[in-house]
Amino acid sequence: MYRRCTRFLFLVLILATFPAMFPQVTNRAAAQVEGTVPQTLTGQTPGIINVDGDFSMSENQNRMFWNPHATGTLDSSNWAVTFDGEACVFLQTKTNEHGHVATGAWWNTGFVGKEKIAMYDSKPTQILASFRANVSTVKLDSGTEWLRIALACAIQRATGEVVYTEMDFWDSPTVLSCPSGNVGLGGDVVYRGGDVVEYKLGQVALGELNGFSLNLTKYVDSAWSLRPGDVLESAYFVVEVVGGVTVGLRACDLWIAKFE
Repeated sequence: MYRRCTRFLFLVLILATFPAMFPQVTNRAAAQVEGTVPQTLTGQTPGIINVDGDFSMSENQNRMFWNPHATGTLDSSNWAVTFDGEACVFLQTKTNEHGHVATGAWWNTGFVGKEKIAMYDSKPTQILASFRANVSTVKLDSGTEWLRIALACAIQRATGEVVYTEMDFWDSPTVLSCPSGNVGLGGDVVYRGGDVVEYKLGQVALGELNGFSLNLTKYVDSAWSLRPGDVLESAYFVVEVVGGVTVGLRACDLWIAKFE
């Protein structure tokens, strides 16, 4: 997405309406959905499909289950993911750098049974997620950098194509100016194009621990119209950048559950 949306269109509108459009999310409520969805999942919730959501294992085991990695022009000198009861993501980039850092649950490392999860069985299967996150640090070198922090999930379609649905909880103004979204008109789509659809959950206050509960099926079905054969491959935290930024993210208690 970032290659398509670095233009600064609509920035004046976004900056003018930003506080009213996305009130700061507190730790008492964030991105809550229908009353049938549990407010918080735990490792004991029936239907949990991932392991080690609370980082209760050793550093090496956490690293194996959570699979931290980076893409783009990033190298080991400017990003790190550590584990100590939570995942701590740090990223510092220069003007000419881009890419993302991700960590979370993939089917072959962090799913119970090491199997992809069917998203459709005569009707969409209800997949829920809850997590806590603290965006502890954000520094944009010039203010126009592209920065997105989200929970994302990958879906493999029956055709073999992989598509991505992303739920953003912190975006820079440049991200929100992307013309393929509708946040400037009061909607919740940050970007729609190619193999990615991004939604806006809210804009969290820096330095505060925020709790989220959401229906992944709701977002994925809205983005891609689920069909038989579609399967969930992963759900993960991602920090994606273009340009010079310094970012700190602390995340914990990521639990994903399938409800029949």
